[in-house]
Amino acid sequence: MYRQRSLVLLLGVASLLTCGQAHSLPGVPSSFSTDERLTAAISVSVAEEISYEFMKYLRTGIESPRLKVLGNELRTAHSQKDIFTQPLVDLSAVDQYFTCTMCRATVNVIGRTFTGPNGELTGPNRDQNAKKTLLSICDYFNIQTQEVCSGLFDLNWPILDFIFNETIAESQSICSMLPIKICQLQQPEFNLKVNIVGDTPTESNTEVPEGGDNNYHVLHLTDIHYDPEYKSGGFAECAEPMCCRDNLPADANTTGAGYWSDYRDCDTPKHLIVNALEQIKKEHVLDWIYHTGDVPPHNVWSTTRQGNMDMLTEIDQLLAEHFPKIPVYPCLGNHEPHPANVFGNDEIPASLRVDWLYEHVWSLWSKWLPKEAETTVRRGGYYTLRLREGQRIVALNSMDCYLYNWWIFYNGSIVLEQLQWFHDTLLAAEKAGERVQVLTHIPSGDADCWSEWSREYNRIVARFSRVITGIYNGHTHKDEMNVHYTDTGLAMAVSWNGGSLTTYSYKNPNYRLYELHSKTLQVLEHHTYTINLTEANLKPNESPSWKKEYEFGEQFTRNTSAAGIDQLLEDMAKKPDLLRLFWRYKMTEADPKLETGCDDSCLSRTICRIATSNYNEKQRCRELQAILKESLEKEKRPQDDGAAALTAYSFTSLLALLTVLRYLL
Repeated sequence: MYRQRSLVLLLGVASLLTCGQAHSLPGVPSSFSTDERLTAAISVSVAEEISYEFMKYLRTGIESPRLKVLGNELRTAHSQKDIFTQPLVDLSAVDQYFTCTMCRATVNVIGRTFTGPNGELTGPNRDQNAKKTLLSICDYFNIQTQEVCSGLFDLNWPILDFIFNETIAESQSICSMLPIKICQLQQPEFNLKVNIVGDTPTESNTEVPEGGDNNYHVLHLTDIHYDPEYKSGGFAECAEPMCCRDNLPADANTTGAGYWSDYRDCDTPKHLIVNALEQIKKEHVLDWIYHTGDVPPHNVWSTTRQGNMDMLTEIDQLLAEHFPKIPVYPCLGNHEPHPANVFGNDEIPASLRVDWLYEHVWSLWSKWLPKEAETTVRRGGYYTLRLREGQRIVALNSMDCYLYNWWIFYNGSIVLEQLQWFHDTLLAAEKAGERVQVLTHIPSGDADCWSEWSREYNRIVARFSRVITGIYNGHTHKDEMNVHYTDTGLAMAVSWNGGSLTTYSYKNPNYRLYELHSKTLQVLEHHTYTINLTEANLKPNESPSWKKEYEFGEQFTRNTSAAGIDQLLEDMAKKPDLLRLFWRYKMTEADPKLETGCDDSCLSRTICRIATSNYNEKQRCRELQAILKESLEKEKRPQDDGAAALTAYSFTSLLALLTVLRYLL
């Protein structure tokens, strides 16, 4: 009977789509194409089947024929590693379909089995039974190794258990927050609004001050991802999301991890960090340092509170040792807490908060920050300070936007407190005639940044775009930037992303140096420095050769206003070779990336990302992509065989449809 219902549902969806009536599917955004609507509907149907069949399996111990079919299909239809190491938005269509469907199925099982007075997994053995169930799902569908799944459960279950018992959201609503289009639903219940005072400028920001001899020189360090357990010569192609910690197996058909780190999914050994700091100290005269977060490594399944605190302390000491008279202005990244990504406020239970982290970073940061910053640092890891007369820094805790911060699923309104504080701080700075630099780990246009938060953040940035003269991000590990636009398409501000010192994944380590105007603090120029990891690892006994990779003004434009960068994007769309050059630098000219190259689809994604400051707002992105498409067509490249013409969602729809029809008919 259940199979019959599934078939009826599938055929009904197909009929609606065929008749052009798919707009009536509940909750599916009207902007979805026919392929996307079909794939979204099938994902819901298959997730329902998985949860239904798996719950029967849990109760009876009997694996139904249908569950066997679903398991065989799904466990081999995804990249086990990519879904943990790559941004969800960059996953293949197959991996996105798998991730969305398994998210829905798993949340269904949790909601229907783990919770409630009559749930099978209640009582004194609740936690043990819950772990057994989720590890069974992990193993059955080959999601990751048991060690990784077990560690993630142990660290995150207390928080998720509390949230699932308190929330009324269903799997479709929870999973719709993922940056996977086929997972998304319209969610009118989210109605965050910051109270904004004053009017937003009605013209794009064209301000570019004249340079001078007194410009400030500011170092941007980000995403160090220090791995104290890095093992030179170790196993760099392991199954887990992070490698280079174990001995190379005797039968391994691969090379061991490089001495200076490794392009594969590995983080940063201490000797590379020390070498970079020594290089910076020797070569550059600095006025201050921006450090935009992510000190601990990517072993998110096996972190400890004390381990994270120790690493934060160790890197802090290295900075103080190498730059004893240089102020360091830090902000938190998503890897600082334990478990990773999860922050909250005083509305959540005390046992689940990260007050310990705020206390610890204040003990480290207090030597650089004024006493008045203590209250907000210890409350939420954010602060402001007066840099010099007429100049101010604001450092935000951008975990309020991060989709892996589980507390926004519990109560999204917790993000309003810091956003309103941000607005009020900028309003006071405006009245005082100050110019403001903003530090925040996650770019607001990142796919993993909650679009509701991004919308309000961008409203604030637009309103105070004549006050804010620089925004500095990390998180993506890419040397890039984002332009902030108003709803009407005005270019208002630029976020500069410093890349990362870690090589995770497939990049060269880098740091960046800015030249800031002595009065306005606006970025006049920036220089990026890298090493080639392939060359460095050939000479493990020699210090790697750091080089200036490029100067932004020399290669692209000296007009660093928001309007100037927007014009640069127009130029990139009309001259694809300029965009290709940007992509090379974005990837720090890492050998594996250059070998893969950037095709037309990659170029289109690249220019779109620069023009996106809210992942769900793509007006300027689409305009530039249209110009780029025309430019690429003019290059008259040889045509392919047509196979690549299938869109990602067409392929996913075909896969999903075949999967379901094959076993339901």
